[in-house]
Amino acid sequence: METIAPFKLWICLAAIGCVLGTVSALSIQARPSASNAITAIRVAHLELFWAKIAFRDPAVHEAEFHLDEAWSTLRDRRYEQSVFAAYEALQRVRDIKGGVPSLYSGHWNRKKSESGNSPES
Repeated sequence: METIAPFKLWICLAAIGCVLGTVSALSIQARPSASNAITAIRVAHLELFWAKIAFRDPAVHEAEFHLDEAWSTLRDRRYEQSVFAAYEALQRVRDIKGGVPSLYSGHWNRKKSESGNSPES
C-alpha cells in the first residue's frame, strides 16, 4: 500500500507536465495576443509622436489613420490585423523620416562600435 502512493504521485506529476508542455507549445504557435498587439501599437505610436514633432509631412496623417485602425481592431479583438495596422503606421513613419535613425534601430550600437569609440583603440 505504501509503494502505490508515490507511484500515483509520479503519474499525476507526469500528466500535469504533459498538459503544461502541450499548452505551452500551442500558445507559442498561436496567433498574436493582445499584449503583442499593444506592444506593436505603442512602438508605432512613439515613433509617430516624434515624427509629428520633427516633420511637417502630410503623410503623417496616413500614419495616424493606420494607428487609429490598429486601435480599433484591437478593441474588436482582431489582434493579427491590429499588429499589421501598427506595422503599416510604423512603415509610413519610417518613410517620412527617410534616413533618420529609428529609436529602436541599431543606431546606438553602431555608434559605440565606431573606430574612435571602441575599447580596442
